Amino acid sequence: MRISEILSFLRESNIPFEFFGDHEVEVEGFSSLAHYKNNSFTWIKAQKNIPNGFNLSEIKLAFVSEEVRAEDIDNIIRTPESKRAFFFTVEHFYGQEERRPAVGEFTYISPKVKLGKNVRIGHNCTLDGDISIDDNTVIWNHVTIVNKVHIGKNCDIRSGTVIGHDGFAYTEDCEHKKTMVKHFGGVDIGNNVLVGESVCIHRGTIDDTILEDGVKIDALSHIAHNCYFKRNSAAAAPCRTNGSVKIGENAYLAGALVRNQCEVGDNAFVGLGAVVVKNVEANQTVVGNPARPIVKKR
Repeated sequence: MRISEILSFLRESNIPFEFFGDHEVEVEGFSSLAHYKNNSFTWIKAQKNIPNGFNLSEIKLAFVSEEVRAEDIDNIIRTPESKRAFFFTVEHFYGQEERRPAVGEFTYISPKVKLGKNVRIGHNCTLDGDISIDDNTVIWNHVTIVNKVHIGKNCDIRSGTVIGHDGFAYTEDCEHKKTMVKHFGGVDIGNNVLVGESVCIHRGTIDDTILEDGVKIDALSHIAHNCYFKRNSAAAAPCRTNGSVKIGENAYLAGALVRNQCEVGDNAFVGLGAVVVKNVEANQTVVGNPARPIVKKR
């Protein structure tokens, strides 16, 4: 494959870049920097990632961030989106998808379920309720979806996930006898959403639990009833958001615990293992238990 083919793909993908070198040079596959293979293309995230003593002149083509000094490399693609550019290129040219059946073995789909075009559902799944799944979404193995759930286009719902059960809410009488509260809301998941392995998402009590377009939820996370994740927010494993939590657009939770009713503002960053017990302002970074602000996110 010539470098010119990669450059054409990046232009079509609207990824900003500058190229320095010979676009007619051919490359053979891809490799990591730590285990570089001759004649392949690779990615250099930062100067500190270059191994000591590594001969950069051996690299045929490198995707590099703006901070990387790469004078010894004959062909470089310099871009502020180096990670995205590299992995999009790998996926485009080498990510041939394995063929799988539209519906796997031992999967139950109730009559009320509505499936869009090219939806794929794995083995041992249960879809039982007023459920709609839009085009090109993939449901992996051992997934349970019940009650009232909508899942948008191009979503990736990983194995072991449970979506749509009632959340943990009850009333008490004067003797503290507990009666669980029946839920009537649903779960509304937008387009291009990732829900990782063994995630639990409860439906809302009256209104829906919502994950807007582009949300990414990592494995082993819990999203309680009435939570609202705005566009392009993300939660790295293992996160727990208790009832009626609101997560702002492009906010990031790093294995955090968020108390019920709390709000995390747009572009906020909640550090690894933080325990959020009060609202986090937009663009704020918080860490610790209880979570406290340290610096503004830029």
